[in-house]
Amino acid sequence: MSEYEASPLSRVDIREIANFFRQQCKLIDAKFFPVVEFLEFVMPQLDPHFVWESISRFEMGSKHGLAYPDDKLIKIREDVYEGAVKGNGRDRFTIAHEIGHYFLHKKERVSFARTMGLAEKLPAFRNPEWQADAFAGELLAPPHIIKDMTVFEVVRFCGISQQAARKQLKSCGN
Repeated sequence: MSEYEASPLSRVDIREIANFFRQQCKLIDAKFFPVVEFLEFVMPQLDPHFVWESISRFEMGSKHGLAYPDDKLIKIREDVYEGAVKGNGRDRFTIAHEIGHYFLHKKERVSFARTMGLAEKLPAFRNPEWQADAFAGELLAPPHIIKDMTVFEVVRFCGISQQAARKQLKSCGN
């Protein structure tokens, strides 16, 4: 089975990158990170060549989002974008996940890996999907904000799904 392999990044490395973007937006201590506004307004300022597109469900099929860092492009399925605008936690996480791919996975940081089954499974710190999920969690619900919250408080204040809130709380030792 072939899959992509990324340059190694720990959760701490990814947390620092996510916090850098929060600091740039002057939102380091904000509970709710405005990920849609970040996609629409901040990313074009960070990268003048950046473009994002809302693509029909018919065209995207089961894919909720796609990132093409070397083409300076993120595609978001239109219903996912609309859900994120309405505050749907899973859709907000999807957009943050694609932003993670955009910043973490330029061509020089990703390669193909050939694995031979479970014994040679790609470690999480080299898995681009794990890295993008970790980035999304760190951007939307960083530990310094959620450390004393319950799952339901994280969902309510940070605008993410219960599943994402549980994973993020677990990653910060709760």
